Amino acid sequence: MRCSLYVLAILFFLGCTKKKVNPTNNLQSTFLEGDNRINPLIQGVWKSIGNGYFLEARKDSILLYSYTKSFSYKEKNDYLEGLLNSQSKFTIREDTLGIYLTDFGDKTQILQTKKDFVKVDRLPANTIRFSELAELSPEKSFTLYLETMQENYAFSERRNLNWNELLGRYKDSVSSGKEALFNTMGKIATLTKDQHTKVISETGKTLQYRITPTAEIVKEVFKEQSEVEDLNEYFDSFFKTNYKNISDSLLQGNGQKIANDKIEWGQLTENIGYIHIHSFAGFLGKEFSRKQQIDSLNTQMQKVIETFQNKEAIIIDVSFNFGGYDATALTIASYFTDIPVWSHTSQVYNNGEFYDEDNVVVYPADSIRFTKPVYVLMTDISRSAAEGFAMMMSALPNVKLVGTNTLGTLSGMLGKSISDFYTTYSNQRLLTADGEFYEVSGVNPDIKLKIFTKDDIFQSHKNAVFNLIKTIEENKNSR
Repeated sequence: MRCSLYVLAILFFLGCTKKKVNPTNNLQSTFLEGDNRINPLIQGVWKSIGNGYFLEARKDSILLYSYTKSFSYKEKNDYLEGLLNSQSKFTIREDTLGIYLTDFGDKTQILQTKKDFVKVDRLPANTIRFSELAELSPEKSFTLYLETMQENYAFSERRNLNWNELLGRYKDSVSSGKEALFNTMGKIATLTKDQHTKVISETGKTLQYRITPTAEIVKEVFKEQSEVEDLNEYFDSFFKTNYKNISDSLLQGNGQKIANDKIEWGQLTENIGYIHIHSFAGFLGKEFSRKQQIDSLNTQMQKVIETFQNKEAIIIDVSFNFGGYDATALTIASYFTDIPVWSHTSQVYNNGEFYDEDNVVVYPADSIRFTKPVYVLMTDISRSAAEGFAMMMSALPNVKLVGTNTLGTLSGMLGKSISDFYTTYSNQRLLTADGEFYEVSGVNPDIKLKIFTKDDIFQSHKNAVFNLIKTIEENKNSR
């Protein structure tokens, strides 16, 4: 009961305020660039709440470690350590260190979830260097992999996984060396049927589950035709034809591609605007920071929303969106609300428990917004950040989700080194106010609409959009 009252209090506060809430609370930099040293306030060793990490904040750098019940070792993760030692920010609340990995300026706390840590005296006595980790026997490395899975993978029950059974089945298959270890770990990653759980070699070879319902439909159609002999070529044709349909048929050649061609927009009718979001990442070249990417996106979105002010409705299409960054999803969602709206709570899993990581709130954009009806078109191709975007948008009162369930891989990817391989795991649960989460099942549409059909796989998406236009116009006429 107390939890329900707490949620209602948050919703009441966010629903009633008209001002943009700024959650910034004594944000400080982990790395003091002028002094070329780590902020003295966080020097020492910190243990993560969830995630299975240690941070060792020395005077000149922050080092990242991973642990399980039997292992503690130096991580090889240049990306995370790079963020920790350059642009990350933090707050300290009593004994808890909250780290924001990316610097988004005054939106640092708005566009990402924090990572919490508590102070400990020292690293575990059995902590080993990464070079020692890479030299562990295949059997010990496999034990580490299964321990990491068991302690950090959040959805073993929903995915019907029994770690002890898997250990017994595969423990003897790794003894011949690292290639056998890699392939066996890959088999287990594939058994999760989770596209965010992967095993990656030093050469970039990736083993993971890749099947989706739409992909299976495309394969069926491929087998029943004879013009194209290569399946990959057929998939390429499927995507290219659908993208061309958006440009030439839906937008009649009058659309505009922006944000490094990751967004295409224009009008479908005199009264309905259309935004196709191809990706939630890559709006500028790789040399630009995340903040620069978001700043550029804001500039582009302002122009789109200004142009659409006279429209009666907008369709946002994420049917072909493979994901990207939550910061992008929150940024785009911000253009469709005038008030802060609570979306969900991010939780992380470790050793049988979920820990609240942060509340995810859609804050209104600083400039112009569109609060008339919005329809988000989604499919099982929509995954990762695209699914998070659907959750964020569904919290807004002017938004309806349309199409089919998303893929069901909403969790972030927790990264861990195993031997000299890199592995990822789904350890994050996005929990709604009703206590629901959409991992495995996917986010549900408000309006069910079949987007890809076997009888016309190359044209059915376009036809679904036309059907949605009819629905919008009928709804308008019935009001």
